[in-house]
Amino acid sequence: MRKESEGRISRKTFLQQVGLGLGALGTGIFFPASLSATEFLSGKTNSKKKLVVVGAGLAGLAAAWQLRKDGHEVTVLEARNRPGGRVSTISKPFAEGLYAEEGAAAYSESYTEAVKLIREFELETIPYAWPEEEIIYHLNGKRITAKAGEQVDWPYELDPEEQGKDPMALVQKYIIDTLPKEAGDPGLWDKSPVVNFDKMSLADYLKKQGASDGAIKLLQNTQWFAAVPHKTSGLSMAMSDFGLFMSGMPFLLKGGNDLLPKKMAARMKDDIQYGVEVESIKDSGDGIEVIANRNGERTSFSGDEVIVTLPLKVLQNVTFDPPLSAAKTEAIDKMPKIDLTRVYLEVDKPFWRNEGLSGMAFTDLPVMQVNPYHNMHNMQEGPAILESYVAGDRAKQLKGLSDKEAIERQLNEMEKVHPGVKDHFTGGYFKAWGEDPYALGGPSWPAPGDVTAHLKDLQAAQGNIHFAGEHTSVLRSTMEGALRSGYRAAREISS
Repeated sequence: MRKESEGRISRKTFLQQVGLGLGALGTGIFFPASLSATEFLSGKTNSKKKLVVVGAGLAGLAAAWQLRKDGHEVTVLEARNRPGGRVSTISKPFAEGLYAEEGAAAYSESYTEAVKLIREFELETIPYAWPEEEIIYHLNGKRITAKAGEQVDWPYELDPEEQGKDPMALVQKYIIDTLPKEAGDPGLWDKSPVVNFDKMSLADYLKKQGASDGAIKLLQNTQWFAAVPHKTSGLSMAMSDFGLFMSGMPFLLKGGNDLLPKKMAARMKDDIQYGVEVESIKDSGDGIEVIANRNGERTSFSGDEVIVTLPLKVLQNVTFDPPLSAAKTEAIDKMPKIDLTRVYLEVDKPFWRNEGLSGMAFTDLPVMQVNPYHNMHNMQEGPAILESYVAGDRAKQLKGLSDKEAIERQLNEMEKVHPGVKDHFTGGYFKAWGEDPYALGGPSWPAPGDVTAHLKDLQAAQGNIHFAGEHTSVLRSTMEGALRSGYRAAREISS
């Protein structure tokens, strides 16, 4: 890991981070290492329990990981045939040497729990560096190419002090320079002044700091965290996007981000059962029973307590006996999630490099954000991928399309961003998270008021049933939030 994570990073480094289109994807706000979520018990429990964990995403794996350390007997039930949940790296149907992230896009050095595990497994990391080549912006019908930090005549009505500034400089001006230090401590999310941000949207927050409507539109179309500025809680933005992710340098895992959940699962392979779709959970008071479907056959699992880590929309399909409380049911039903679709267009070579372009693009077109993936062994030659990363309402426009239709639609739009892409196109891949039966959408994305209205109810245990998942953390939509939520639920049982 880079030394910069150990102290205050430079403004240049910060601006590189803020501009990343990662969706999970420092600042002056630093996340203290002392806030580690795994305050492990000093020794194994004297009261061994038989426990069930539903879901083998990072939250479920973290919960099982901790419970095993505490000396409990653990069974993890996972509907997919793999661990990781929405942390997923794909290599098929791409050419040899190519892979892409269809789920969580990047880690951050501020992810204290993830970093501990990555070091324990000795996984190799790759810094997510801001490209030195030019980036494409296609906004208001105008195609612009510019390097990071260059002054640009943006096609928006901007105030005089905003003119020419790149999006990262606007983020510095309106967010980084204005957030209080409390935004770096998730334990203070329900305290003033940070909790007050939940009353306003990201757009409202920006306006309060003096941003023009044109500047907000520019950020919406160039910054991953601002994809739906009027539907984003200012508190979530402050805590998750800046208090956490932007406090450290972003990085990827060489070989794919899902190597972390795969390594965790491999250590617990005898405790994980795949292909098990949970249908109902009964709490008798003396213990729990989980009813599930495995290959069309009804099966059951019993234990003392259970931790449920299913995504919000999937959780709605599980029957609980006795029923969940009205407050928890309302929280599950009303906490928003963000729609995500990703279309990958494989080409025979990274032809954009001939023009001195990085391949990265930010647009207001249906392709939205464009991310390039190269063969890790040869980034100059051979096949490559252009990803169309679509979030929010525009993702719904691709919903219901066949793979062929979605790929063709995005290929036509990509031609506006990268002219000539059709001449190099060799194949595509389409992932609509809203149509994935085990996700039914992207991560949680609280709108104004949703954190204070629902987070504590989402976290609360009910009898012998405990809950985890990124949606139960103020660090929403992050791998770190998922891990910490699993550890929290495990502590509820072992404490």
